[in-house]
Amino acid sequence: MDNALHIAFCFDQGYVMPTGVAMYSICVNTPEPVCFHALVSQGVPEEAKQQMERMVASHGKKIVFHVVDNTSVKGVYSNADTHISNCTYYRFLLPYLLPSDVSKAIYLDGDLITLGSLLPLWETELAPDEPAAIACDFMSDDVIVHNRIGTPPSQPYFNGGVIVFNLDCWRKEGLGAICLEESRKQSYYLMDQDVVNVLLGHRIKRLHFKYNCQTEFFLNPEQYWTVSREKYFDEIHEAMKKPVIMHFIGCRKPWHKGYPLASEWLEYKAASPWKDLPMQSSSYGMWLNVRFPALQDSDHDLAEGIAAPMIALAVRLGQSHPRVFRIFRKIVWSIAKKLHLFDNWR
Repeated sequence: MDNALHIAFCFDQGYVMPTGVAMYSICVNTPEPVCFHALVSQGVPEEAKQQMERMVASHGKKIVFHVVDNTSVKGVYSNADTHISNCTYYRFLLPYLLPSDVSKAIYLDGDLITLGSLLPLWETELAPDEPAAIACDFMSDDVIVHNRIGTPPSQPYFNGGVIVFNLDCWRKEGLGAICLEESRKQSYYLMDQDVVNVLLGHRIKRLHFKYNCQTEFFLNPEQYWTVSREKYFDEIHEAMKKPVIMHFIGCRKPWHKGYPLASEWLEYKAASPWKDLPMQSSSYGMWLNVRFPALQDSDHDLAEGIAAPMIALAVRLGQSHPRVFRIFRKIVWSIAKKLHLFDNWR
């Protein structure tokens, strides 16, 4: 498949189903030859890999699994208060794991679906010294984000869910190793995404929002859009009308019960090999459940009501004032424990 589109995903056992649905949407909407590269943790079962192999083969595609030894990302910063695992750093290994004659790859997060062919995205031209092409984040020009990571407000802030990698550039400059080293010595709230923006943001080519149409555009009314979005107003609306990639950013996902924008994702899931897997509890309820194991399924609505405002505040604090956030978190859990708020939840 020398003429194939090389498309990479990084995931562990917890993201097998969402990633499988994303792959399925590509198989359906991209008729061109595709070679998937799955950078997976050692915990992903063989049965799951075989299921993916059968699915992509039935559509005339190919998949290669690269099992990653986690010592490769040992010592990187891990943020337990987000939905992101250390697998997110595997993307920095792409230049080393993919064959040396593969000069370009599209990296995709597992929490998205494609609604059109990825061939135009694959044909994105990159200069020899441009390491990647990426779409802006929905908070691209928010001064809080730039103050948090120390980048100038004049520089866009990019969302790491869709990346066209110039692998030749990454290999030539050793950018994978440089990004991993930065991840080990500095604690960035949004982990690898922040690292890419800090080290490479000034060199990145900007993609159209249609290749990373983020659900925040739909969930937040226009009157609350930040000033930064006015610059991209027409482009964002074009992306919202006809997205090529729909990216379900944030903690809540379309495989969680009650997600408001799940209809198209559910259609792909229903036609995929993962159609019979049940929906999961909302991430807010799950988030609270981890800390209060006494919660039962019947308590999820109450958990949602309690956790949602707490998480909204925590995320905002985490993005703007990480130290304040850590203090806030300790105080909240200390008070909850002392007051025995959840002792009777059975």
